Amino acid sequence: MKIAKYIPAAALALVLAGCQSEDDFMSSGYANDPMAVHIRAGIEALQTRVNTAGAGDAWEDGDMISVANTSTGAVQGKDKAVYKYNGSTWVPEGADYMVWADDVNTFEAYYPAVDGKTNSYTQFELPADQSSSNPTETNYIGRADYMTAAASQSKSDALNLTFKHHLAKVTVKISGYGDQYETVKPTFQAPTFTVPTTKTPVPGKRLTVAGNGTTVTGLFSEDASTEAKHSFTAVLLPGKYAADDTFVQLNIQGGTPLTVQVNGQLTTNGGLVSGKAYTFNVTVGKNGATINSVTVGDWGTDGWTENGTADAALSFSIHTSTDGLATDSDGYILAD
Repeated sequence: MKIAKYIPAAALALVLAGCQSEDDFMSSGYANDPMAVHIRAGIEALQTRVNTAGAGDAWEDGDMISVANTSTGAVQGKDKAVYKYNGSTWVPEGADYMVWADDVNTFEAYYPAVDGKTNSYTQFELPADQSSSNPTETNYIGRADYMTAAASQSKSDALNLTFKHHLAKVTVKISGYGDQYETVKPTFQAPTFTVPTTKTPVPGKRLTVAGNGTTVTGLFSEDASTEAKHSFTAVLLPGKYAADDTFVQLNIQGGTPLTVQVNGQLTTNGGLVSGKAYTFNVTVGKNGATINSVTVGDWGTDGWTENGTADAALSFSIHTSTDGLATDSDGYILAD
């Protein structure tokens, strides 16, 4: 059954492809500008966000992307804006919004858009602290998931963007313990991952680490069962390690960290590759942890409750048309 909703004529430019509240529109200029670029809520291709809740096939409330119209004829002052996801659709974050240019429009977008950061479509600084699973925290691990998208087309009903991962997701998972831990397991905390020694360039992107650091603090995900098969995750720059490098330190509360040394996957088999996900299974012993096996694939479900592939990350639409809407004496009818 379809539910008809009436949109007043004065709010014609607000019409999107779904039902939205008045709170979605932050600027009266945006709301009444027929050339404004509106984002229509909806994911048309399965995305693979780095998130720690849900199925991973939807953006999280509060996520922000930066989108720029890079066309030659783009209108200055209306050629870029930050859009925020409010749980159902994308709206401008503040008063700034984009408008369509004449002829062919080219767009570039990146995630995450974070206040005070100088990240862009061509450069990204990897956060050194990724230890939180809370999207409201500055050290939220999702802020390490650098993605970009680009598109080119003339003004039309919708603009589709597909985001792509540029970094590597790494999870170290405890698969078992030595005999010395048969009765009492260690109490772990946030791990310390080493950044690859030799960085692999990503075409068109400049990737660095905050503070020119060589390590990042990752996320500790606790297994509350008696097996205590915890996991430790971080987003890292693509690259290779030296043969004697430490891969990660599994930090123990009040104790000596357990060291995990690199293996062949990290030194001779391409190292960490852009857009890939890795799960290293380790056995914890008295003085360290040993890698038993590794799984390599696209960004998947293990430890992050994600789905999908690395290259078809996300599609959303930008809507600026009222084509196909039925008129009414008071305005337009939008079918929900």
